[in-house]
Amino acid sequence: MTTNTLQNEFKTKILPALQKELGIKNSFAVPQLTKVKIAVGFGKTARKGGSSNTMDESKIKQISQNIATITGQKPRNHISKKAISNFKLRAGMPIGTSVTLRGKRMFDFIGRLVNITLPRVRDFRGISLKSFDGQGNYSLGIKDYTVFPEIKPEDAEANHGLQITVATTAKNNNEGKALLFALGFPFIKPEKKKVEKKAEIPEEVKKEMERIAKEKKEADKKSEEKKVAKAEEPADKKSDQKDS
Repeated sequence: MTTNTLQNEFKTKILPALQKELGIKNSFAVPQLTKVKIAVGFGKTARKGGSSNTMDESKIKQISQNIATITGQKPRNHISKKAISNFKLRAGMPIGTSVTLRGKRMFDFIGRLVNITLPRVRDFRGISLKSFDGQGNYSLGIKDYTVFPEIKPEDAEANHGLQITVATTAKNNNEGKALLFALGFPFIKPEKKKVEKKAEIPEEVKKEMERIAKEKKEADKKSEEKKVAKAEEPADKKSDQKDS
């Protein structure tokens, strides 16, 4: 499934199949994608010296340019509304950048993410099923932005990651999972719980255990019979035994 046909394929094939799978009668009630948001926090990456109170404008521009290159859309920088001394944050300081994709650009980005970007991640074994928010929306974090094919590793200066949030019209996590599965998201398959088999006892040991149990049962029976016989002895016989 190529990126330039994903939107068409979603309408013609994925949507009807999803409607049948979820058992939804109204086609307008089938879960769909609404938007994809890509966000990056500047943090220490864009600070002068790594931990100072001032931001490096060149690094901010570089990060914003990276997001624009990846998404094909100019991002919007977010400004701090108040000062927090513990975080070395002043009011009016840029704290991050984000971009929201919809329509064709959204489907193009999803197609490249699923088919090209994620397989390029080192030691990639799938994405977690635990990142749904309970309402069918999914969040995914990528540590290194250079896995995107639009970025040339030799031109990378500021090393940073990014957060991807996929918003859907799904009512719950199950519908969201079904939608993203249909779009080709490579989720980790849940591991089946292994049932531990009890160690089998050899036949010889079983027979020996049965023999011992049987002998013990017979010994207990004889001991009980002796006790009963002793209790039923006549009283005069007991007195004669005492006199003798």
